[in-house]
Amino acid sequence: ANLLRAGSFGINVFSQDDLDQIHMATLDVLWNIGLLVKSPKARIIFGDNGCAVDEKTEIVKIPSHLVEDAIQSTPATYRAHAINPENDYVPGGKKTGFVNFGEAATLIDPITREVRDATKKDVDDSVRFIDTLENCIGWERPLTPRDLDEEMASIYNAYSFFSYSSKHGFLGIYSVEHFKAAVKMGAVIAGGEDKLSQNPLFTCSADPVSPLVLTEDATDVLIEACTFGAPIKINGLGLAGGTTCVDLASTLVTHNSEVLGSITLGQLVRKGAPMVYGSSTSIMDMRTTLASMGAPEMAMLSAAVAKLAQFYKMPSWVGGG
Repeated sequence: ANLLRAGSFGINVFSQDDLDQIHMATLDVLWNIGLLVKSPKARIIFGDNGCAVDEKTEIVKIPSHLVEDAIQSTPATYRAHAINPENDYVPGGKKTGFVNFGEAATLIDPITREVRDATKKDVDDSVRFIDTLENCIGWERPLTPRDLDEEMASIYNAYSFFSYSSKHGFLGIYSVEHFKAAVKMGAVIAGGEDKLSQNPLFTCSADPVSPLVLTEDATDVLIEACTFGAPIKINGLGLAGGTTCVDLASTLVTHNSEVLGSITLGQLVRKGAPMVYGSSTSIMDMRTTLASMGAPEMAMLSAAVAKLAQFYKMPSWVGGG
């Protein structure tokens, strides 16, 4: 994308021409390069709908018309139903709400000030704490409890949310089995799975992996959630200079390709499925090779992603560092 332009960086990140260039570059990537799709289920869905699928390489190339159709069928908003209906939230447009950020494995102990592993109690306390904050419209799992089997973490996060929150949940769910477990827990509160499907109390995250990879577990969760009726947040986490190109314009095109490819899959599964354009994309710290989640470049990319979501008329979620 030819986005080199003199001048300062402001809230209005892109002109209409810039947005069109990013979009066209994204369509070019999705058709001429494609995505590495690890899920056999997803490759079948893509193939049945006219995508070019190479089963040997697991590369899926998505024609432009499918992407454009998916953009058109993705709702501009949805109701994020809360456990207490008074806390329902409707995202979209230029409306802004706040949630906490995640998902950390360690924390600073609030009493001793020492860095230690997170526990189940810490997760429970975080739910209670976020529930008291009027400016937080929901709870995003902030911690991975380390005092239980790692494979059970997303189930416990769902359990803690349903036990202690009165708001909407944003849950990172590791597998289809964990999604089904979360549905069973939510159904107890909603009054049955049918009612939960009509008024979902949580939004799932289904995160691609840069560069241009849709993993099997996350993609299968996306398929399951769209089939059930739960909203899905597609949350890319590219790192400029690490897992994406070092320049931010190319990183944005890579990110956009991953998110729109995932959204296309979701709309092929269930036309009109509620989906959120998400981003935790930032830069890699070249000295440490770690993700730099508080870098100025992350704020720039988050502002760019919010503008892209408005361009596509989709609700957005971005990491604030």
